[in-house]
Amino acid sequence: MRLASPVRPLGIFILAGGSIAALLADIFGIAPMHLVFWFASVPSMAVLAVLGSLSKVGDEWRDRIRVGALGGLAGTLGYDIVRVPFAIAGQRVFAPIESYGLLIADASASSALTSALGWLYHFSNGITFGIAYAAVAARRHWAWGVLWGLVLESVALFSPFGTRYGIAGQLGPIAIAYGAHLAYGYPLGKIVQNFDAFRSRLGRFTVAIVLSVSAVILLGWFRPWTAPTGQGPAATVTRDRFDPEWLRIKAGECVTVENRSGTRFETPHGEVAAAGTSRLCFPQAGVYRVKLGPRPYSGGFVYVNG
Repeated sequence: MRLASPVRPLGIFILAGGSIAALLADIFGIAPMHLVFWFASVPSMAVLAVLGSLSKVGDEWRDRIRVGALGGLAGTLGYDIVRVPFAIAGQRVFAPIESYGLLIADASASSALTSALGWLYHFSNGITFGIAYAAVAARRHWAWGVLWGLVLESVALFSPFGTRYGIAGQLGPIAIAYGAHLAYGYPLGKIVQNFDAFRSRLGRFTVAIVLSVSAVILLGWFRPWTAPTGQGPAATVTRDRFDPEWLRIKAGECVTVENRSGTRFETPHGEVAAAGTSRLCFPQAGVYRVKLGPRPYSGGFVYVNG
């Protein structure tokens, strides 16, 4: 069946927003992330992949999807690469990504599966943000791509996301986040600025290939089929780290920590007794970093739903 008219920029933009819609719905208390992800985000990305391969869509709009996907992937790689030194230095800059998988799987503890889902979601956001930008800014100067990246971070910072993840008011994490979005916006902006040069090099199945290759690489990295799924909001400590690293409960509930080390730990949420089992309780919703010592990667995280 032939499409009655070309897909317009606003339609592409809305479809590209299907990925981030899952996180926004959860943050604003509209619907659980896992429901919106499986019933809205995944279908919207599938539709984009199909539209990016159909000649009947119209060359201009089809190519905006293709070039935007490539630009979004390049921007996401830039965004992550510039944060690696901070992660090595002990900044938990990638922590929110891990939590996305926890929410998508509707799990009470992290695992290789939730890590893979979190990173897949992270890349889907970066790629679809690129498609949304190309839909409205094809051939624009690259500086508009940088501005787009900064706008995305500003929306996150001034939404409940900033409060939930403890970024609001923290100058260091804010500076890192804005710097990373500069690294996202520049390659995206350059690729979309040179739209005509790139469109001639991209094949029919570019979007499907970009999404599929990203998924295969991440699944191969995390190998979720090789590790057991976390069972219940409980962690063990052999030195000073949670295993699994993330636990998820509702406000007012507690997590169980089995400390197999001979060291007693004090936390703002309760004591972790040496060589014993303790419970840490969390009355309010939020994402809590539970440190068990001075090492940057000690302890773990507790995601508390409202």
